[in-house]
Amino acid sequence: MSRRSSIYLVLLFALPSSLIAQFEAPKYVSFYDIAFDSALSKLNQRQLAVYTGREYYTYFFKEGGKYGAGSASLAGSRPGEHPFFMSDEFRSETIEFEGVQYQSIYLAFDICRSEVVVLNPKRKAMILPEGKVQKFNYAGHAFKNLTGVNNLKDDLYDILYWSDSTILCVKRRKTQSELWHTISDYYIILNNNAYPVSLVSTKSVGVKPAVLRILADREDQVRDYIRQNKIKFSKKKKEQNLIKVIEYYVSLKTK
Repeated sequence: MSRRSSIYLVLLFALPSSLIAQFEAPKYVSFYDIAFDSALSKLNQRQLAVYTGREYYTYFFKEGGKYGAGSASLAGSRPGEHPFFMSDEFRSETIEFEGVQYQSIYLAFDICRSEVVVLNPKRKAMILPEGKVQKFNYAGHAFKNLTGVNNLKDDLYDILYWSDSTILCVKRRKTQSELWHTISDYYIILNNNAYPVSLVSTKSVGVKPAVLRILADREDQVRDYIRQNKIKFSKKKKEQNLIKVIEYYVSLKTK
């Protein structure tokens, strides 16, 4: 008997027969696989509360190692891309679900549908119920469920900067018309009011004029800071430079 089979048998006999009986093996799954999954569920029972929701079914397909849109009507789809933030890889991360923090949960973030997807101990992808995720991390990004902010839709936002008085956040999304293209909508939140960085009222303006209008109480100082530090809001540097400007603005408010 192989070493792996011996490990499966140890796990099997360590579990109550009533628990094992709950799992029926499909024809292509071995008896040892069922015992192993059952043991894993028992060992991770403290984490089981987070594996709540409906099963995640892909609305795109994967063929030959490449992704493609599940329908010809989804214009702009390109091979090798997907509806997830950064990567379709399920990473071991921290998540706060219904007020409880869980460690080492394998998750991914579908930003086309704004759904947090986790892998349960039986290796099934589950969509966590809307509104029950307070915050989570993914690949160094901190997402938080922002609710009750004026002029901001209740949703999950990537938090770039957070202080008691000022928040800089971004909504990451992909649309059905541009399924694989990530769109980042930036917001500055002051006194529980959200201001889109790229829009002032209904007129589209550049990032720098928008920032100066939003930070009007320190406009001259912020303008000087941007000029003296030669800050540009190009596509590649927009995010890091927005953070620098907001950090400077907050430092002025705390002096």
